[in-house]
Amino acid sequence: MKYLVILALFVINLGCGQQNKTKQMKTEFTPYQQQLYDNLDANCKQKKIKYSFVVFSRLPYRLFINGLLAGEHKVPNPDRELNSNTHYRLENYVLGNGTYTAKIEFYPMGKDREEFHEDGLIHPEDFEDRRIDLLRWEEIDGQKENISLHKEYRFTIKEPVANLEQEMEFTISDLPYQVKGWTESQDLRKIDKEVLEKEVVAYYTYLREILNTGQKHKYTYELQVTRNLEASTLSYSNKKEYEEALKDNATRITKEKMYPLEGYRMAIEGDGKLVTLYKTDNEFLNWSVLMYNDGEYRHSLGVKLHKPKGSDIFEIITK
Repeated sequence: MKYLVILALFVINLGCGQQNKTKQMKTEFTPYQQQLYDNLDANCKQKKIKYSFVVFSRLPYRLFINGLLAGEHKVPNPDRELNSNTHYRLENYVLGNGTYTAKIEFYPMGKDREEFHEDGLIHPEDFEDRRIDLLRWEEIDGQKENISLHKEYRFTIKEPVANLEQEMEFTISDLPYQVKGWTESQDLRKIDKEVLEKEVVAYYTYLREILNTGQKHKYTYELQVTRNLEASTLSYSNKKEYEEALKDNATRITKEKMYPLEGYRMAIEGDGKLVTLYKTDNEFLNWSVLMYNDGEYRHSLGVKLHKPKGSDIFEIITK
């Protein structure tokens, strides 16, 4: 069986046609949505500056960027190679210029690894020649160009420890865009956790029903308007690419292909502004619980929810 994760930033698929037909399906924009749409072509012509974290680690770890889970390499899995570099693009986690924090949690090597220590602890040598790089680069004709090291992080310990948590601060000041995302959302930590989880599960159940009954156009064109416009801004897509991506996403077949909602945990992220349901089994650890099988691949729809201030209704928001 093949596996494929659909990232929270919706897929930009160039070369699709029928642009006029897609435009007719658009719902009426709010002023903020209209502003995002009107700016797409101008934003696309800007220098496409991007940033990535690159983690070089021989240890299992969990990485959080701006309060959002970005990487999970904690559970032993023979398909996961820890002794290599893993990239995390920041447009998935930051909304524009500003000062942000990232956090990484290191865990001892599993018994299935050659570097396992008999005491089950993390040792100083585990960090030798290991680091985290924050890279700045420009996208030119779909390729990474002008790559430079924006900041480097190295970690040391004097004696063995059971685990290690480190925070990293970084500042970005040259991005040409700024989107709201979840910055003006309610703090969900103020809601009773049991009450919140019932509401979240109910909304995920609603989304699953829409997808499982084949209402993909409703899911794409009505329930994700702001998310898709912000995602297009963060990826420097123009209006045509935005329209084509909507059409591509809306035509993906999910009818009677959705998995049941089971084996999940609720996670509040983004300084209390976002909430999501993650899978908890080792095979699909931290995939979105909204999954379907199209006969060739298993897909996970990366959904995070927020509540705009003054609203009691969840909305799907940019990751």
